[in-house]
Amino acid sequence: MDWASILDTWGDKLFLYAKQWAQADAEAADIVQEAFVQLWHQDTRRPIPSDEIASYCFTAVRHTALDHLRSSQRRSVREAKAGAWLYEVGPMFEHSVEQSEEQVAMEKALTMLPSDQREILTLKIWGNFTFKEISTTVGISQNTAASRYRLALTSLRNILSEGEKQ
Repeated sequence: MDWASILDTWGDKLFLYAKQWAQADAEAADIVQEAFVQLWHQDTRRPIPSDEIASYCFTAVRHTALDHLRSSQRRSVREAKAGAWLYEVGPMFEHSVEQSEEQVAMEKALTMLPSDQREILTLKIWGNFTFKEISTTVGISQNTAASRYRLALTSLRNILSEGEKQ
């Protein structure tokens, strides 16, 4: 399997997917890298079907990110007990001077979504996943994936329309 071309094809989307759990870009990049190493090891033992590589990649990133998140949470608890500072989650996107008000409002609205809805929305829009692929990746039924997607879109509309009224 040509892992370099797979990374070229899916790397940016996997990075964006990993960012929803990561506190920094470097951590998201580490998550993607670790997931690819795990996939490479898995592929050497049992080849991954080429038509399922996207699902395998997103699933590996999801599991790796959740492992990192759990580890980070345990570390935060230990540090809090020792009197260390707890770190806040950073923005999902990098801000730039040229960033429009609409982009800022959309980013804020995305962060206000429940994590399960945000994850489905990310996979559907940026990953171009079908509900079947989402259900396989996240481990839920296709109907649940579709329902969370619709809820996420409705929530975004409501959040953005409330912002316009203010």
